[in-house]
Amino acid sequence: MSTITIHLKDKEEETLMENLLKKMKISFEKNEDDFDLTDEMKRVIDEALKQDRSQSVDGKESLKRIRAKYGL
Repeated sequence: MSTITIHLKDKEEETLMENLLKKMKISFEKNEDDFDLTDEMKRVIDEALKQDRSQSVDGKESLKRIRAKYGL
């Protein structure tokens, strides 16, 4: 079996390629391991790590507050 690696620039290009390969009945496999954090993502993570944890809530409590506030 042959392997071809394609680097796509965005989600739109990825969707287009997936649809094309499906229509041509060509099997493919997506490799999600090549993800790199952007500088902006790293900055946001670093800022979040600096926050005071004493006021933090878990995910369930956070969703409960969002539902209460926005009526979801």
